[in-house]
Amino acid sequence: MHLTQLTATQMAAKLRAGETTAVELVQAHLDAASTAFVYINADDALAVAADVDAGNYDHSLAGVPVVLSDVLVTENMPTAAGSAYLDGWVAPYEATAVARLRAAGLPILAKARVSEFGMGQDSGAHEAVANHQAPFAVVSDTAGTAGQIAAETGVVAVKPTYGAISRFGLVAAVSSMDTVTPIARNTADAKALHEVMVGSDELDPTSVEYDWDFSADSAISGSTVGVLNEQPANVSVESWATYQTGLKTLQDAGIATTEITMDTLSQASQAAHIIGAAEFSANLAKFDGIRFGNRVTPDNGTVQDVIMASRGAGFGYETKRRIIVGTHMLSSGIIHSHFYPAQKIRTAIINEYNTAFNTVDAIAVPAAIQQGEEFESTNAGIGASLAGLPAASVAGVHICAPTYADELVYRISAVVETTAGATA
Repeated sequence: MHLTQLTATQMAAKLRAGETTAVELVQAHLDAASTAFVYINADDALAVAADVDAGNYDHSLAGVPVVLSDVLVTENMPTAAGSAYLDGWVAPYEATAVARLRAAGLPILAKARVSEFGMGQDSGAHEAVANHQAPFAVVSDTAGTAGQIAAETGVVAVKPTYGAISRFGLVAAVSSMDTVTPIARNTADAKALHEVMVGSDELDPTSVEYDWDFSADSAISGSTVGVLNEQPANVSVESWATYQTGLKTLQDAGIATTEITMDTLSQASQAAHIIGAAEFSANLAKFDGIRFGNRVTPDNGTVQDVIMASRGAGFGYETKRRIIVGTHMLSSGIIHSHFYPAQKIRTAIINEYNTAFNTVDAIAVPAAIQQGEEFESTNAGIGASLAGLPAASVAGVHICAPTYADELVYRISAVVETTAGATA
């Protein structure tokens, strides 16, 4: 089997057994590089790999290469976040998640293509992992997008509890939902990558203090999972059949399933779009060509002219539209009729999840949802993102659990993935 076909944990085992070297692993993946990458970090990745081979790192994953979505800032590598506004920008600091990967000795292969500021369905990181160009990757999930793309590409995305992995150094889009998220070809690899990055960070005021323990290997038999018994209108027959197969796997593993109804989730998409546009608009206010971002200077232009020209040239159509919508949502009058009610819906969703978790340990719904038009589109992870819950998308099933129950999500996910043999 070619080195790139191995799982990350298999690569780590071969490294520890002396059956391959980190340099060989990195070079094999560099040879498989594609347009999924916007920057290839070859020299640095090979140098780190050489250090691993020299015995300078002792982490169990040292030497296993990783890819970063281009919304995580890095020293000595450009970070454009998919936007012309940041084209060529190299940060003077590094994201905490990236610093932790480096400290563990994981060579960073490349920065991966991404929709502008991560707000869209284009993800080179998912593509690279699915096509064996990287064993795993780190992306940002905003309103369930990482899980939705995972469902479409056949990889595993596991969104941590909000604040479990530091957001410091993540180019902000929707701050209250942005979550640094590992993706991999199986649950075990995603979990291993998660463990490297997890933990509180004084540089991120939203990071949480919690005694994370991912070593538990207890059986999940006896757990109860809330499920859907009726096929939703936006789930295809094929996706519903895949979901049913996943539930059968859970039941065969001794998990009890019970029907659950989440009435407020029908409004989750609208609330997320309103809140998301408003926060997106506020976060991108700093990109004005004066304080931050590439500057366009018209002849004899005023400061206002520079700002208008810079934002006009730097932002793409979708980003401009989201900024306009978000600014409108925060304007006088509209903030009371739209933004505040959206926040109330968010609170109702959180309360409904908390009530549900009084009777079930986790909730499983179909992962693949047919997309609507424009702002009518939705996905299985929006509710969990609004509530800050840990969630996984694997083998056609979307799983979420209470806050801090990340380890339970991984255990359930590991069972579900056996449905489709999603272990390679």
